[in-house]
Parts: sequence; structure tokens; C-alpha cells
Amino acid sequence: MDLEVIDIIFTYGKFTALTPSSRNNHKPHCLQKLYEICLYLLYVVGFIASIYINYCVYQVLTTVQIVLGIVCDLNQFCYVFYILIVMMRLRRSRWLRLIKSLAAVKSAPKKIPLKVIFVASQLVYTCLASVGIYGSIEHANLDLAGLNIGEFYQNYAQFFYLVFTSILLILLLSRYEHISETLSQLIKTRSQLHSKQVVEVLKKIKNSVFTLKEGVEFFNDIFGWSILFTIFSCVSRTLIYLDVIIKHSEVLEGQDALLFYYDFCRIVISWFGVLSTIFLCDSILKKCDEILAKAYQLEGMMSSYENEEILVFIDVVQHNHPEFRAARFFSIDRSTLFSVLNSLTTFLLVLIQFKGM
Repeated sequence: MDLEVIDIIFTYGKFTALTPSSRNNHKPHCLQKLYEICLYLLYVVGFIASIYINYCVYQVLTTVQIVLGIVCDLNQFCYVFYILIVMMRLRRSRWLRLIKSLAAVKSAPKKIPLKVIFVASQLVYTCLASVGIYGSIEHANLDLAGLNIGEFYQNYAQFFYLVFTSILLILLLSRYEHISETLSQLIKTRSQLHSKQVVEVLKKIKNSVFTLKEGVEFFNDIFGWSILFTIFSCVSRTLIYLDVIIKHSEVLEGQDALLFYYDFCRIVISWFGVLSTIFLCDSILKKCDEILAKAYQLEGMMSSYENEEILVFIDVVQHNHPEFRAARFFSIDRSTLFSVLNSLTTFLLVLIQFKGM
């Protein structure tokens, strides 16, 4: 079953306290809670040490650069706080209810196993992180690089959840695809089925629509804030490094070049994750529109006995249309990309005006 990928993700995530230890981990025992708390305190210490190390850097920055740096650091700190405290402590039950919703609905077959996607992503990030650690040691020394452990942890947490979010959206999409395929099959074989059989199929699909709508709401409750933090992180980091290129192009050839290209790769990966999230959400919305169109098509083929059931089904699909939200601030669909790029362009123009200041 495709939910086996969640077991693998939980196996990876439990070591860094980013996920429950298993799908059956309803109530973590005392050692688990202690481990998660200690890991968070260790992160806080690492975050403070990182701020201390970068304090001298802030002193030579312009006002705009300082604001961008502070926004980026606070965003990352809030992101980790949300994961380790809010998600793992206050919303743990929603994880399990989301998985239960996914398990209750059949999925369409996938071209590439999700387990392969997840494992490959971890290998890619491991290679990238190795480059970053090597660059930190080369830039400073082993002791100073060790103080940046908080930064490495928050970077991995963001990457981990970008991959996890995309995989969950693929799982949701495959279930809506299965509903669409079932309706297509029902339209093709309508003349060969009895009225009772048609009504029974529609009732099963209706229950699946209810279940998936509930799953989407759980997804929003769990991942809405993390998606919002990730978008802020991508925009702020992109502005910071565009500002560096505009004002300090010599860094591309200096001793900091390796770290600069490492950060550039992380930004590209983050943007890829954000784009993946946006387009997957949009694909699910399109698939639901397709399901509704097929329901209307099926309505014209119904007998008087089946007509009442198909009308109820259409009403259910219309009133249980999924909506993905980033912490209730805005809906996530394809138009979100243009809004983000518009904001990025606006801030970039401001940075260009401040060039040389």
C-alpha cells in the first residue's frame, strides 16, 4: 500500500523529532517527550550561538540588509518552534487522523514509487549538507562551524517538510484520481449496470469525497503554517542573495564562494519544493472540477430511480470542494505563484534603489 512511505518518513523523522515515531504513536512516552524537549533546547542554544557569531556581520550591513537578515532568522526560528512544539505536542492527533483519512480511500497507481522519491531526496540533501559543512569549516574553523548546528538543523527541517508535504499532496491527488477514474468507468458501463449497482457506487464515492475533504482540513491544520513559513523563507533568502550579487559580486570569487553556491542550491531546492506544493494543490483542485464535470455528465444518463442519488452526489461534491490554505491567510492554487513573484519583484526593486547605500 502507498501509505508505507509514511512509515519510512516517520522512521527518518523520529530521530530529529520532526515526526511521530510511528503511525500508532498516539501518546508518546516520557522518554520521547524528553528527547524532543532536549532537542529543541539544543536548537535554541545553537540559534543563539549563530546570532552571536553573525553579530559582527550585522554591524557592517545596511538598514535594508539588517531587516532582511532579522526577518529571515526570526522566520526560521518560528518555523522550528512550530514544528517541535505546536505540531509535535499540540497537533499530534491530527497527524494520525490525516493518515486514517488517507487509508480509508483507495488510490490510483503511481508511475514512480513514493519511497524512491523520499530516499533519493534524503541522499541529495546529505550530499548538499556535506558541502555546506565543509564550506563552514574551511571558512572559519571546526569550533565555529559546530556552533552553526542550529542553522543546519533548521535547514534540514525545512527541506524535510518540503518533501513530506509534496508526498502527502501526491497521496491526496492519487485518491481524487481514483474517484475520477471510477466515475469514468461508471459512465462507460452505465448501460450494463442495474440501478441499485449505480446507486451503491455513487454512495461509496460520496463517502470517499467526505473523507478526503476531512483529510484536506487536517492537512491545512498541520501544514498550513509550515507552508507559510517556507514561502517567507524562500522570498527573504532570495532577496538577501540577490542583494549580495548586486552589491558585492566579488563574493562569487572569494573565499566565501563555496558557501555562497551552497546557499544558492538550498534556495533553488526550496523554490522547487514551494512550486511543487503550489502545483500539486492546483492539480487536486482541477481534479475535483473534473469529478464534478463527470457527475453532471452522468446525470444525463440516470433513470428516475437514480436521479435523486446523483443530485445528492453533485451537491456533496460542490459543497466538499477542497481548499488548501496557508495558515488561513490565503488559499493555495496556481495564482499563489504570481502573488509571491509579484511581492518578490516589488521588494527587489526596492533593493535595487538602495544599491550602494
